[in-house]
Amino acid sequence: MSLHNNELVSIVDDDPLVRAATSSLVRSFGWDARVFASAPEFLASDTLERTRCLVCDVQMPEMDGIALLDALERESLLIPTIYITAFATVRIRERVQAGAALCLIEKPIVAAELETWIRRALHHR
Repeated sequence: MSLHNNELVSIVDDDPLVRAATSSLVRSFGWDARVFASAPEFLASDTLERTRCLVCDVQMPEMDGIALLDALERESLLIPTIYITAFATVRIRERVQAGAALCLIEKPIVAAELETWIRRALHHR
């Protein structure tokens, strides 16, 4: 499978197994993937401008995924974002729906669902 113009999908999750599995899936779909263990690590990276889609855990220590998206918006970086979570409580769903994210996917991630949402994100511009 050829790469889709090297479109970069950044994955932010504090769980190393989720980062590895998700990045492997993204690469299997033909996109480039970069992984980050925390929101501050992603914010400090040199990939912000190149990221075409962000796959981000909602609940993380230090800074959660919703605060990360808010920080990006304050910097006028509007990156189509897909949230992932193992704990899709009513409160989390409400917080996600109130923000700019495209969707919330529950873990364990279903490959076809992730691919569909990444495609939507990449054509969101």
